[in-house]
Amino acid sequence: MNSFHYDYAVIGGDLRQVYLAAELVRTGCHVCQYALCRSLEQVCPDQNVKDVLAAPSFEDACRSAACIICPIPLSRDGIFLNQNRSKKNIPLQQLLMHLTPDQIFCAGCIPKELRIAAREKNLFLFDFMKDITLSQFNSIATAEGVIGEAIRICPKNLHQSKCAVFGYGVCGRTITDYLKRMYSFVTVATDPVSERAQAALTADEALDLKTSLKYIGNFDFIFNTIPSVIFTKDILSRLKPDTVILDIASHPGGIDFNAAKEFPITAMACPGLPGKYAPLSSAKAIRASVGRAKTEFERS
Repeated sequence: MNSFHYDYAVIGGDLRQVYLAAELVRTGCHVCQYALCRSLEQVCPDQNVKDVLAAPSFEDACRSAACIICPIPLSRDGIFLNQNRSKKNIPLQQLLMHLTPDQIFCAGCIPKELRIAAREKNLFLFDFMKDITLSQFNSIATAEGVIGEAIRICPKNLHQSKCAVFGYGVCGRTITDYLKRMYSFVTVATDPVSERAQAALTADEALDLKTSLKYIGNFDFIFNTIPSVIFTKDILSRLKPDTVILDIASHPGGIDFNAAKEFPITAMACPGLPGKYAPLSSAKAIRASVGRAKTEFERS
């Protein structure tokens, strides 16, 4: 067994990671950090964060802590770590070089290829987005964030507007619930019959994707959660002027953004909304998820 200098290493990501490091220190843990998006002193000046050491390198951060906490999502392109502080891109494959079987590695949306490679090395990986409790909480911050973005960029009310929610997973369900409570007319577009049956209980209508695209020109707001390019140039050309389409889907997303520039619509990618709208609340939820990861590790 290794003797680690730190309980946790918090690496990369957005403001959720900054608040998480502060939360861990507040509970008496020994924490180091690497490539956080902001200084802890700037974000949490009222907390005792001076004890959080900035690791000199990615390798040192990974090898010095019993638990490594990387961002949600782990990567935005499937190749490099999600971070914007280090001047050098950090390939995901470097993670496997530095981790050992007696460490816990936590992150969100871990690529399948990395999970397979980690399994071959007998490494313990915990995907935050497979933690049902955290996934549900994350959908609340995401729904609040994407609706906040819709209100910010559009001169029209959501009240009594025609909205479409593409996809009815955890986030799609929560967005639909929020929109209905704002008295929007909501159409859910999803192919699985079971999801359409569930959506019909809350939304005004539930359609399969092919049918919903026939009526795509009817909507004022479109919220996409499906990580597949559905909104091609042809589909975008059918939207009425001033339509707002917001994409929260993971890579590669659902919108052809180059094509969207050709039309009088507003198309917007909305990654990392919990880190923008509710980073402190999200950090507390992640901290609880890390606790569940440790329990799972001890049982493995």
